[in-house]
Amino acid sequence: MGNHSLRQNGFWLLKPCTRKLIGFLSHQDSRLRGEGARSLGKIGDPEAVKPLIEALLQERQDEQMPLALAEIGDPQALQPLLDAFKEADREVRPNIALALGAFHDRKAVDALIEGLSDLDPNVRFCSISSLGRLKDSSAVSHLLGCLGENNEWIFLNVVDALARLGAHRATNPLVAFYLKERNERKRSAIITALGAIGDLTSVPTLTKALRDTDDRVKANAVESLVRLGLPAEKALVLIQPFLKHPNNRVRGNAMVAAANLGGVDLTPIMRSMLEDPDKWIRATLGYVLSVIDHEKALEMSIELLKDEDSDVRKNAALALANRAREAQTELLVRMLSDKIPFVKLQAVITLGRLRIVSAVPWLVKMLKTDRNFKIRSAVITSLGRIGDRSGIPTLQNALRDRDSRVRANAVESLEEVLSEAGINILRPMLRDSDNRTRSNAAKALFRLGDVEVLQELEKMLADSETATRISAAYVLGQIGLALREIETSPLLSPLKNSLAQIKNPEAEAVAALEKKAAQAEAPAPEPAAVVPPASPPPEKPLPEDKESLRRLFLEHFQESRFEEALVGVNNFLKKFPHDLMAVFFAGNLNFQLNRIDDAIANFSKVIELDPFHVQAHSNIGIACYRSGKLQEAIDYFKKALQLKPDLSVIRFNLASLFLKANRWEDAIRQFEEGFKYQEPNARNLTNMAFACQKNGDFEKAAQAYARALELDGRDAGIYYNLALILVKSGKKADAVQLLQRSLSEVPENSPGLKNLRDLLERLKV
Repeated sequence: MGNHSLRQNGFWLLKPCTRKLIGFLSHQDSRLRGEGARSLGKIGDPEAVKPLIEALLQERQDEQMPLALAEIGDPQALQPLLDAFKEADREVRPNIALALGAFHDRKAVDALIEGLSDLDPNVRFCSISSLGRLKDSSAVSHLLGCLGENNEWIFLNVVDALARLGAHRATNPLVAFYLKERNERKRSAIITALGAIGDLTSVPTLTKALRDTDDRVKANAVESLVRLGLPAEKALVLIQPFLKHPNNRVRGNAMVAAANLGGVDLTPIMRSMLEDPDKWIRATLGYVLSVIDHEKALEMSIELLKDEDSDVRKNAALALANRAREAQTELLVRMLSDKIPFVKLQAVITLGRLRIVSAVPWLVKMLKTDRNFKIRSAVITSLGRIGDRSGIPTLQNALRDRDSRVRANAVESLEEVLSEAGINILRPMLRDSDNRTRSNAAKALFRLGDVEVLQELEKMLADSETATRISAAYVLGQIGLALREIETSPLLSPLKNSLAQIKNPEAEAVAALEKKAAQAEAPAPEPAAVVPPASPPPEKPLPEDKESLRRLFLEHFQESRFEEALVGVNNFLKKFPHDLMAVFFAGNLNFQLNRIDDAIANFSKVIELDPFHVQAHSNIGIACYRSGKLQEAIDYFKKALQLKPDLSVIRFNLASLFLKANRWEDAIRQFEEGFKYQEPNARNLTNMAFACQKNGDFEKAAQAYARALELDGRDAGIYYNLALILVKSGKKADAVQLLQRSLSEVPENSPGLKNLRDLLERLKV
């Protein structure tokens, strides 16, 4: 079943809840109206378009109605929005202007340009914002006409929109306004915009801004000069005098700029800042260390952590958190006992990010002794990210914590660690007194494939407590986002499996109509003769000899009569319990019939009879995975590979389990090892690329996605993920070229084609 069909099945399952959300659109409580509309936008079911339009015209003061229509992105919503923009009351027109910013359509651009001259300043402000988002070059001259706005915030918004458009013809007007402007905020914004536009003719103005009377303008001028892409030596000549500027923001920006340009040894300056008696200079060094690459950055961050001043130590902790690796585990553990809560918090978060298993006992101890709710909540989140099974009892105990924030985070962490095995543990949390905890539980259960949780959400939507209904509406929006991820995330397989098993009568009705239409074109078959039902044959006695018994259950199996085959093999095993082939055969049959526990018992018997039976170890691993025992599954796959390391299929299965457990490095290692024994296919390369992407190794991820495309150039998801990585790596032009290629390679009926076109549109403007 395609991912598009899976999402349609999700829409069908959500219908009872979606219709209750639609009912909220006319509720007297504005919070319910807003959350209902917001969630309908995230779910994206086209059925909600018409009621949202009707609600928009009735409840004109609710901003979420037009925004939800924009998020659904149905082209049919554009014309009603345009009509409402002309006719609606003033309260809602600014929000319609924001919604129009989601439609890359000439009509939307024209309406927003007209909105620039509206009498209502809120409409003008929102029209400017949307034109900046759409990045339509035809709007530049109209936006330039708005620079004469007296309203300061509208002026600043115009400058920001021009910066987004990157139009060089805006340079001279902006320079003219800078030269005559007295307002420091406006001058700062103009200088930032000139850097974003990237026109080299603005260099004299930016150089002049370095001598501005306002330090914010100077700091922004430093950033903008670097963004222009000047030769490094020329940019350094302009920036170097500010490396010791008395204003810390100017100095900090200059140091970051110099570090990015290269060619200047910042070590002496950094050393002097480290020893400076002014705490704010030392704190500025902490900020600089958090954002630059420098060989002494880690060493100096550690030095700053010894500082007596709390503000300095906070910045130092942030710098260390940004660049710490496993080698700094001991230091991070020491930071857990720091007297400054922010420092402790950074250590907790970093240990989780690095997945330091040895830190689990320290984090568990901290949860018992610390009273700061932010730290305790962060500990629970980090235990989930580390994913070690020794932390599971603590996470389960946290479900009963007095602090609702801790309980809510524990739900998310257990979802991450246990996957489907956590369903039975998380289900009772649907009755928690805290709405956020209940919401997290419902969201987790749905993502883990427990679609029956929607019945609980339906009850919550009908609850007498408004807060409960709002929470349920929020969760449904998150579920809608999960349905959108079905196409691109390989980690939602439990949900995919559940949705694939749904019998959607709407889809079946469409299929039946198509089948009927096809049959109408074919010649009608001759009517078959009516044959009276035959009497069941009398049961035959079982044969006594071994081979006849074996032949009997094998015949049942070959004729796909699996239940009879299982009865036959069990009869065989009563007489010949140590027949290895029959025991293994029984395990496979039980597995086929979804009798997982019986299958595990059979395969365990095989291992007793033959400890070196690789396939039995592997099959128990698969069975354990099916029953939610993720770690046991991993252990059995490892045992199978110890017996036969070159079994790449088992190795790829193990890699997939590590993906499920968010153990990205382990997954990558198994994929790479498997490729030594088997030529990679597109699916395994894509999964390895995803693991590299999550692990932060974008270069390796891009290489794997590119190899996957060589093997399967029709997969929309591969193009999409590779394009995102190229954009993140600053290779926007390459991303655009790749997406243009994808439009000719991906089949027209592919559900991912729209995403590719949308992304290309966003990158091209």
